[in-house]
Amino acid sequence: MLEPYEGKLSRTVLRGEGGSNTADLPDSLVENKQRFISQVMTSKAVSRTCEDIDEATLSYAEIKAVATGNPLIKEKMQLENDVQRLKMLKSSYDSQRYSMQDNFMIRYPKYIKAAAEKLACVREDVKSAEAALVAEPEFAITIENAANSVKFTERKDGGIVMLEAVGKCKTGETTHIGNYKGFELLVEKNYIGVNNMVLRGKTDYKAELSTSPLGNMIKLENLCLGISAGIPELEKRIEQYQRDMEQSRQEYEKPFLLEEELNEKTARLNELNVQLDLENGKTEDIDLCEEQDVSRVAEQGSVYHKR
Repeated sequence: MLEPYEGKLSRTVLRGEGGSNTADLPDSLVENKQRFISQVMTSKAVSRTCEDIDEATLSYAEIKAVATGNPLIKEKMQLENDVQRLKMLKSSYDSQRYSMQDNFMIRYPKYIKAAAEKLACVREDVKSAEAALVAEPEFAITIENAANSVKFTERKDGGIVMLEAVGKCKTGETTHIGNYKGFELLVEKNYIGVNNMVLRGKTDYKAELSTSPLGNMIKLENLCLGISAGIPELEKRIEQYQRDMEQSRQEYEKPFLLEEELNEKTARLNELNVQLDLENGKTEDIDLCEEQDVSRVAEQGSVYHKR
């Protein structure tokens, strides 16, 4: 609103919050807050991009431009909001791109290699188990201790002696206690009270121990017979890793779709900043000239009064 002030038209500008020489623009604040809220309400990870974008304040020179109704200020603030939003999107894009690069160059190749090596070990263990079952189809387990090594052909007897051997093993360790069908038999005791028996060939196969001697022997037989069941699962896992790796590669190669818009708006914002700086400089020169004129008139009046 224009008001007369000492013979001139002037525009009233309210001081900012706390009496500072700044002017807050409520419309811009609401707009920025809505942009922030819209980021949070999406499924995107915004922890690295959400910043305090609602602290929109103006310098004293900009306040004078607003007071004069300069449309370039409105365009400048709109561009600042847009550039800030685009830069945050670019930062999120770069972060995701680095993650995708890590996936297809390091992470998934490492997973595929480990799964492929384990698959090769399982296949060799399957051959060993099949050969042992052909050579000795009947049940037989060997339990070893410090004194001797005893072979049992009765499940119950073998289970009782194995539980006795398990009771002597130390908690927190994996201890060798015998052999079964050409595989090393171990006991894994942990601190939470869950014990496992382990068949070790080229890789390990585990089953939880119970307090039943006969039940443990049945579990041991099933564990040996079920070694081949892990092959399809490992094959599917490798295929999934390969798909994920290729998908990561494709995501990495996608460009930032708003790159051109960001460059254009950044360039325009720089132009406005230069233009507004020039206008502010001219305004300051005019103000300085007016002050000098007023001072000169005052001096002349003072001289005339003395005369």
